[in-house]
Amino acid sequence: MEKKQLRERLKKLGDYVKELDFPAVFLEEGAEAPLDSLLIPLQIGEELSVDLSCNFVELPDLGEILQFYGQIVLDEMLEEAPIAISDEEILRLLNALNQMIPIGQLLYLFDEADGSVPKVIGMRYTMLTELDGETEWKKCAIALALLMQIYELLCSSLLLLVDGSPVENIIDKMKEFLGL
Repeated sequence: MEKKQLRERLKKLGDYVKELDFPAVFLEEGAEAPLDSLLIPLQIGEELSVDLSCNFVELPDLGEILQFYGQIVLDEMLEEAPIAISDEEILRLLNALNQMIPIGQLLYLFDEADGSVPKVIGMRYTMLTELDGETEWKKCAIALALLMQIYELLCSSLLLLVDGSPVENIIDKMKEFLGL
C-alpha cells in the first residue's frame, strides 16, 4: 500500500480514537518524526502517563503491520530506590509480566557497555491491519485500553520493586491480582 494511503488511514484512526476520548496528534514523517506517527498520550489517574506512538512498519512480504510503542525511562526511579536494583531483577520481572499479559511485549533496553544510554522499558503491541474501516479501528481502541492496563500493571510492579520488594513477591502479587 502507498505511504499516502497509510498516512490517511492513520489520520482516520486518530479521528476515531478522539471520539472515544483518547487525545491524539498526527505527526507527518519529517524532522519531527522518522515515520508518519499518531501520538496518543495515555493518562491513568493523576500521576501515571505514557505517550504511545502508533505507526506502520513496512514488511512487504507480510502486509501492513501497525505498531503501538511507548517507553518508561527508569533512571530517576532507580536513583530513588532504597536498595540497588540489578538489571537481572528488572529482566526477571519483565519476563514474568510478559508471560502474564494477554497482548504485547515489554522490552528492557540499556547499553551494557558503558551505561551511557538511559535504562528504558519499552511497551509494544503490533497487529496486522490496513486500518481499512471501523472494525479495525475498534480493534485498535481495544488494544489501547489493554495497553493502558498493562502500563498500570507495569508501573505498580516497578513501584514495588523500587520500594524494596523481592521480585518473587511482586510476581506472586501480580498473579494473584490477575487471577492466575
